[in-house]
Amino acid sequence: MPVFKARLALCLSLFLATAVACGDDDPAALSNNPPPPGNTTPQFVLKWGSAGSAAGQFAGPGGVAVDGTGNVYVADLGNSRIQKFDGSGAYMTGWGAAGSGNSQFGFPWGVAVDGTGNVYVADQANHRVQKFSSTGMYVTQWGTAGSGDGQFDFPVGIAVDGSGNVYVADSGNSRIQKFSSTGTYITQWGSPGSGDGEFGFAQGVAVDASDNVYVADSANDRIQKFTSTGTFVAKWGTTGSANGEFVFPTGIAARGSNVYVTDSDNNRVQTFDTAGNYVTQWGSMGSGDGQFNLPEGIGVDGSGNIYVADADNHRIQKFK
Repeated sequence: MPVFKARLALCLSLFLATAVACGDDDPAALSNNPPPPGNTTPQFVLKWGSAGSAAGQFAGPGGVAVDGTGNVYVADLGNSRIQKFDGSGAYMTGWGAAGSGNSQFGFPWGVAVDGTGNVYVADQANHRVQKFSSTGMYVTQWGTAGSGDGQFDFPVGIAVDGSGNVYVADSGNSRIQKFSSTGTYITQWGSPGSGDGEFGFAQGVAVDASDNVYVADSANDRIQKFTSTGTFVAKWGTTGSANGEFVFPTGIAARGSNVYVTDSDNNRVQTFDTAGNYVTQWGSMGSGDGQFNLPEGIGVDGSGNIYVADADNHRIQKFK
């Protein structure tokens, strides 16, 4: 049975409106461009996970989030659950099963944690967001299928700012929606296209300490930066495998002065400053330490440890 990946939502949500080609990963798109002189490239630290459905195993891990104490939350897409680990990969707890009830999921991809430890999950196929305690106790949910305010068409990425506001990449509707921590609709921005503030397929979303919002605009092979109210600030990236280029970027994380992007079909992670200037990269196609087979979600802790969901290798890799 094939692994379900977040790009499945791209095919499903856009198929009815237009013809979209969802190809396999292309090994020819690999690159190993060196970082600029003087930049330090993160090094492999450890890994955990294997293919399966037992505790600590994965079926195509998607989103990754790290809480204030260094615990790591992973959206285990194909197993329709969330798993929680410590920073060394030791399993702590997990919750969820396939379905549409409370605490059940339809291919969850995005996961985010707020400052008090609440966990938010973008429940793709159920077109909603679910909120949990840090131990997986159900708190609330919001969203239904549609295109109105507060409705979703395959929500994929999710992020939380310092005030507890929640940003959701409503991928099938080509927009970002912003909510309060209890799900009250605040605002939205975006529409289909390739212009500034438009999206081909908004997937990963991240918020920095200044509440700037970064979106991995996957099908346009670029990153877009906005204010917290949706005003366009900047963009960077184009299709390719050179430094600063992308082939279907998916996950994004912002920490300090850095923005980290999983350049999925190039099987690497790229680092930029908050203005979009290229800093460094690492990774290549494979299953060895520091190699990737479709990297998707990414999270960074307060000490600068970087956690990457290596989806088709069914594992998490940690770098520093």
